Amino acid sequence: MIKTFKLSRALFAFLMTAAVITALAITLGSGKKSEYPYVFTLGDVNIPILVIDAGHGGEDGGAVSRSGIHESVINLDIAKKMAALSELTGLPYTMTRDSEEIPYPESAKTVASRKSYDQKRRAELINSTPNAVLISVHQNFFPHKSARGPQSFYGKNEGSDTLAELMQCSMNAAICPGNRRLAAPIAQSIFLLKNISCPAVLVECGFLSNPEEAKLLDTDGYRLKIAVAITSAYLQYIDTNDI
Repeated sequence: MIKTFKLSRALFAFLMTAAVITALAITLGSGKKSEYPYVFTLGDVNIPILVIDAGHGGEDGGAVSRSGIHESVINLDIAKKMAALSELTGLPYTMTRDSEEIPYPESAKTVASRKSYDQKRRAELINSTPNAVLISVHQNFFPHKSARGPQSFYGKNEGSDTLAELMQCSMNAAICPGNRRLAAPIAQSIFLLKNISCPAVLVECGFLSNPEEAKLLDTDGYRLKIAVAITSAYLQYIDTNDI
């Protein structure tokens, strides 16, 4: 059974949500670009470091909606909002990318080799981060436009399934009440989650193949709801595991 927030953390989450729009306006509207990758740390080494992974990027734009919205752009915007929320709440974090540009080496001559380089680089970053927890942000796509709703997928490492279940509940409540999708194990073919050693979740926030959902995903307010839902689930995960 999923444990709820303690009262103090519930109140803190409420204050976080109330203040987030102002905080994001300051943090994201300033034009200030962090070091790459950037880590905001507290003194306590026992606090996990949240690794925020904006899926795709660079030459890999990911899925594309029928109106031309690229997944990588949406992923990055949600990831930046999560980073701003992490700073607001004092959560230590790092990002696998904070730009649409990815600095590929000259030796990577093809799109496939550049994608491979980027995935290996992200895995190395995650595995070199002490006490890491990965949340990888993505958007879904399906041939039939009726499919909609978020879904979380968990890796093989301990704690991943708990985080994914919390993420699914939080996302459903925030943006898609009545969603019947459940947290599920990630496919073995997903390189990143297969090659890291920390708790990890990949969250598909919505379907770019669904016209209505794609339109929502193209709005700042909806992306903010997603970022708050994901960050809240992570806070609850820390609370559930008595970290």
